[in-house]
Amino acid sequence: MIRPFLAVLAMVVLPGPLLAGPTEEWKAIIALDAGPKKKPTSREEANILARSHFVKQRKAVETFLARYPTSPQVFDAQLRLAALLAAQGKMSNSPAQVDEALRLLATLEKTPGISREERANAAFQRVSLYMQSQIGYSNRMRDGIIGAARTFTVTYPGDRRGPRLLVEAATLCDDVPNQKRNLLEEALRLTREEALKHRIADDFKRLDRLGRPLELKLSSIQAGPIDLPALRGNVVVIIFWSAESPHCLLWLREFRHQWEKMPKQNLRVVTISLDTDRKALDQRLSNLPRSWPTYFDGKGWESPVARSLGINALPSVWILDKKGILRSFNGREGYTNWIQQLGRE
Repeated sequence: MIRPFLAVLAMVVLPGPLLAGPTEEWKAIIALDAGPKKKPTSREEANILARSHFVKQRKAVETFLARYPTSPQVFDAQLRLAALLAAQGKMSNSPAQVDEALRLLATLEKTPGISREERANAAFQRVSLYMQSQIGYSNRMRDGIIGAARTFTVTYPGDRRGPRLLVEAATLCDDVPNQKRNLLEEALRLTREEALKHRIADDFKRLDRLGRPLELKLSSIQAGPIDLPALRGNVVVIIFWSAESPHCLLWLREFRHQWEKMPKQNLRVVTISLDTDRKALDQRLSNLPRSWPTYFDGKGWESPVARSLGINALPSVWILDKKGILRSFNGREGYTNWIQQLGRE
């Protein structure tokens, strides 16, 4: 039986040679997960290759759905199609495509005759995409995100992904610590995953420091001290990063661009490297302002500083007010507003 939203696709005569059958075509779709064969030489080329590959993947999935509407892989193909729509929408900054993906996932979740596992897979993908689509509007949409995470845990009790969604929702609650703590405690009660328990333990370490002065004294590799108590009277941005992380390097480039526009009076930036390779770090430091002192102990994730502060993601951005009090440990997105707000206090 052809599922309703595939009816139009099934009537389209699609170009291209037929392969030996659905099994071979599905294998070809899976093989596309490896990404473009060509290695990009620049960020611009990487974007072009990614866009082109998404188009290729989407065409392959839509062709499969039209040719084999009764295949056992139809549901997985539909999930892939939703993911590709969302990816293209985010890359093209097209909320309409993301909304289309959300509607497709909502339809999939209600499809008659699917298994509980399939229904949960569609629901998880929908809630995850909804969370991602609200980046930049987190405070306004926070209640909706938390509600979506909790609805998933209630609807699919025992699903290991429920606690993960609660932990992700908790990242939006830095300014409401009690709500953040409640979400983390709820996730801790529900999860059996040791890795997630360790993450929650780190989250509690950070949460326990929120709203308190951060007493941290270190030596920078530039030979000067990093003495946070001595920096009181300034807004201080602390960046935990790694020279070997592309995400960190992209974020740092954007942050420096914004920092150069900001008034420098009463604003200080400190970086803490979680690298193990000093040579790689030194190469990247040449792109950062000399006024940003950097701490490095070569121990990576096992650094006593990182472990004591509960750092479990990079880049992590902490922001201290002029009294040295930690006001945000999730400042990666909203650092401009935080810096302006605390600068006025």
